Amino acid sequence: MLHDGYMEGAVSPGEVYTLAELEAMPTLAQGQADDLKVDEGDGVRIWLSRCSVEDGEPCNNKVTIEELQRGSWVEVGWYEAE
Repeated sequence: MLHDGYMEGAVSPGEVYTLAELEAMPTLAQGQADDLKVDEGDGVRIWLSRCSVEDGEPCNNKVTIEELQRGSWVEVGWYEAE
């Protein structure tokens, strides 16, 4: 899938979802400002922010990618879902 919006860090093509795809997924857990949308037990989690640029995010519909590294979840990249 081609992505024209902003992207930063280590984001692989398999981790890029559209906003419509993410919103159609069930929320697996809620963080302080994000909804966990993908956690398939493979060491990668994908979160969709409930905040916007007015709240201090760098973009609207920010999607954060986390990877399990040495027993801790580490943010490795993010992008703007469109």
